Parts: sequence; C-alpha cells; structure tokens
Amino acid sequence: MTCRWLCPRPLAWLPSFYRPNTQRFLFRSGFRASATTLATTSNQPSAFNPDTHLKLMREMPTRLSQPGRLSAPPILDTLRRHYPNCTVTQTPKSTGLLKLANAGSASAILHTADFDFYASRKYKLIEDGAPGAGRLKYSVDFAKYDYYWNDDYFQVYAADFWESDYSNVDFHWIVYPRKEGDIVNGQSQTVDKLIVAASKHIDQLKDEIWVYDRGYWRKNHKLWSSVQACSWEEVILNPDMKRQLIHDIEGFFDRKADYKSFAVPWKRGIILHGLPGNGKTISIKALMRSLASRPTSIPTLYVKSLGKSCDQGDIRLIFEKARQTAPCLLVLEDIDSLVRENVRSFFLNEVDGLEGNDGIMMIGSTNYLDQLDPGISKRPSRFDRKYHFALPALPERIQYCEFWSFAYLQEAFVATLLSVARTRLAPPPDCLTGTLSTDVEDSEFLQAMRKEVKTLKKEMQDSRKSVEDSEKNSVTSDAKSEPGGSSIGFGAGR
Repeated sequence: MTCRWLCPRPLAWLPSFYRPNTQRFLFRSGFRASATTLATTSNQPSAFNPDTHLKLMREMPTRLSQPGRLSAPPILDTLRRHYPNCTVTQTPKSTGLLKLANAGSASAILHTADFDFYASRKYKLIEDGAPGAGRLKYSVDFAKYDYYWNDDYFQVYAADFWESDYSNVDFHWIVYPRKEGDIVNGQSQTVDKLIVAASKHIDQLKDEIWVYDRGYWRKNHKLWSSVQACSWEEVILNPDMKRQLIHDIEGFFDRKADYKSFAVPWKRGIILHGLPGNGKTISIKALMRSLASRPTSIPTLYVKSLGKSCDQGDIRLIFEKARQTAPCLLVLEDIDSLVRENVRSFFLNEVDGLEGNDGIMMIGSTNYLDQLDPGISKRPSRFDRKYHFALPALPERIQYCEFWSFAYLQEAFVATLLSVARTRLAPPPDCLTGTLSTDVEDSEFLQAMRKEVKTLKKEMQDSRKSVEDSEKNSVTSDAKSEPGGSSIGFGAGR
C-alpha cells in the first residue's frame, strides 16, 4: 500500500502529537480495496452510509484542535451525531475487541480504503524470532475497523493517544444499527453480548501470567516460560528456611477453613529481603510454578511497574484484579520502589482490605528492608512474616559449586570453540609456517581453554568482591531488622 499526505492546509491546525516531529501522520491510502473487503462492505446495513465516515473524519481535525476536545465524551458526542440511526457504545480498549479478533473468534479489518485515518506506520520486531525478523503495522491514533462477529456487522472506532502528560484516551466505540427488539433501556443487547464475549476471552490465560506494567494488566507468555524453567530442586537455600517458606505459602491456601473458624480474614503478606543474587527472585518463580501445579491451580498476579503517573488509580486497579482473581498470589517485586510516598497511604488502605482481601497472599521483595516504610514492614496484620536471604553459608556454597560447575565448564568449552573458530577463519600471520604441533601442551584448543578459564575466574572474583562490598554496606540494615519470630534467616529452622 502506498500512502500520501492529505494536507490541504499547513500542519499548524493539527494537535501537537499529530505533527511530523512526533512521527504521527494523517494518511490517505492510494490502493484499491481488495475483493474480500468489497464483498463484505456490500452487505453492510443501510444505516451505514459510506459518506458518513468521510464527513466525520474531515470534521475531526477541527474538533481535535480545539482545547478540551481530545477527551472521550466529545468523540462519543460526534459519533452519535453522525450515526443517528445507530447505537454508539463506548468501551475501554482493555475490553479486548481486537484481541478477540486476533484469536480468530471475530474479524476486524482496519478501514484504510478511500478515506482518512490517523495512525503511524512502524516496523515491529518479533520476539524470539530470527534476528531482525518483524512485520509492518499501524499504530492507530484514531481510525475505524469493519468488525464481524456472530454474523453481525459493527463499525468500531478506536482511539489511543495521550490527551496530556497524565491522561491517556484509549477507548473503542461500537456503532451498531438500531433494530426492533434489540434495544433495552437504550442499549443494544447485541453489542452487550459482544462486550461480554470479548471480556471473557481477555480473562482467559493460556500459558500466560498476568503482569501489571505501565498502568495496564497484560498477559505475559515470556514470564510464564521463565517460571516453567524453575523448580524448588534448583533453589539453593537453607533447608529449614526453604521448608518453612513453602509451608507458609502452600499452607495459606490449604487452611481457608481454619481462618474462617477463628474469624480471621483469609489474607496474608510476606516480605523477602536481602542482598541481590541470593535467591529471592528464583524462589518467587518456584512458588509461582508450584502453586499453578496444584490440583486447583492458584494463579499469580505479578506487579512489574506502575503507570506513568504512579497514582492511586494504579493501586486500585492492582487490588481490584487481585480480588477478582482470588484466591491468588500477588507478587510485588521491589516493593520499596513501587510504593512511593504519594500512594503509600492508599496502598496501606488497600492492603488492610476495607473492601475485603480474602484469598490474597501477597509477597513483597526488597533488597533493603530499612528503606521500607514501617507501616509496611513492621505492621503484623499487613506483612507479618519476613524471610532474610543472607549470603549463603558453607553448605549452600558447596551446593552452588555442585550445581553450577557444569554450567561454567560448558561456558568455557563453548567460548573456547568460538575463539578457535575465529582464529581459524582469520588469515594466518606471515611468520606462521610449517605444520601445527601435535603436543597436547602446545595445542591451540588447550591454550584457548586456559585463557577462557582465566577470564571466568576473574569475573567470579570480581563478582564476589562486589557482593562483599554490598554486605559491608548493609550491616546497618541487617542490624535494624526485627529479631525473633518475624525475621527468618539461614540459622532459624522453624
């Protein structure tokens, strides 16, 4: 498809985010519609006049350039005015209309023939594909889709742009003809069924984990794959500590009746703390896998980052999802960086469960316990158990050596092969003549192997020095941690 500018006037009339310096463009396509598109559009209801969309899009630049006209209500008002014989239903992008189509349960065709639409064209790399492999796609700011579901035709308008630094307009508007018997209390029942179908589909997980990142819940297959590669057999911890951690988490989901019999809310929080690299993350992944493998699977909700504004809305979305999913494991990794001062009070209110947090097991991890607000770290009814992941003792160090020795040998062997291959591909120096030595001590492979082993040793020594320096800096932090039953280290076997 070839695209050309449709710009009869200077670009000053466009909102700033549509101007070329932000790489957002107004396109008009220059290709003929495909036979499939022509066939489907010929069966569209008479309520959809082809000229209506053209008129609407020509009006949008004027309306969008007016202050305060970028928000959802003005767009909804404009659509209703242009489609008087249709219902226009606004729904969040997160409803998943396009994802339902991507799964093959519906069809959504971006309308690019013979009209204007707002979008940017970009090349998206394919994850886990060949180097450089990807595909061209549109990133839609405002456009229309021809949408087909259950033998019904809809027009779906989509908007996704930032109204301001802290306000994102990301909605879909479903346009559907008014039909006798379909309208109840002013709302189309067919549209409602579509919204329900899309919402149910978006909540189904297939080899995925829910991850909250930058203001949205998203399904993440890569994290799921990473979790499947972890097991408790690979987690090197003090045996008593590992046993207690598993007992605390697994036991929580087994003892719902006990909580109820004692009239205690069925909720709990645990904090994992200690220097980086001592097993917090792999322990969390092992827990996620073991919980998902139970006869009644326990899902995990993983909070990676908050939204752009890091406000109360993010905290509410996180806990609303947790309450809908419960019983579940809610992971707040690096909780000290997630819960900032501007949302701390609201976060504590949500943790206290004024709306009920039954079935929610929270795990917060932090490298530095003393940087956590006392309301989080020292209030038993919130996070009542703390596990200290200290530097491994001698038995655990031996386990590390036994577990990782083969991995280091493999790394040295592969690096040596690559080094020898590079040497063989390079042209030999002028001074190198005669036959190669057959003496093992003089062999090219052995010399390269010694060099790679020396490099690995140096990296391990540098890593150890870095950890020891961090340990010295954290002495004060460890001294401040609570003694007794609320803090479990390698020496405590309870």
